[in-house]
Amino acid sequence: METTLTARVDETGHLPLQVRRRIATLLLRHKGHDVTVTLTRTAPARSTSANRRYWSMLRVAASSLGYDSANDLHEGLALRLLRRDDDPIMGTPRRTSTASLDSAAFVVYADAAMRLLIEYGADLSDWDAHHVEAVDAL
Repeated sequence: METTLTARVDETGHLPLQVRRRIATLLLRHKGHDVTVTLTRTAPARSTSANRRYWSMLRVAASSLGYDSANDLHEGLALRLLRRDDDPIMGTPRRTSTASLDSAAFVVYADAAMRLLIEYGADLSDWDAHHVEAVDAL
């Protein structure tokens, strides 16, 4: 069994009490067994401005390609670019969530999405990546 916890280490090098208690509880489950504990720094999440740029690009591309919504286009792009193995039980397609991508991975994804949209004939000439209004994702 693998458990992942994410928490901020305070200025004195300590985890919040709630997290320390959770770790102690988890360790009780493994009494008498060897465990491996791995600590890594959390990668920075994508910025809200990167998210706004992405969704504004999708709105323009969805309109250009005839999609009903930017969200429909997003689902198709994410399934194409972030595809994982099909569900082993039901056989349904699966993908990595864009919300789980860190900042660098999201930039790579958004760039690949833009290239794919252009390849499929999306006219992005009305899209200005540097002047983006606030956009609701859904």
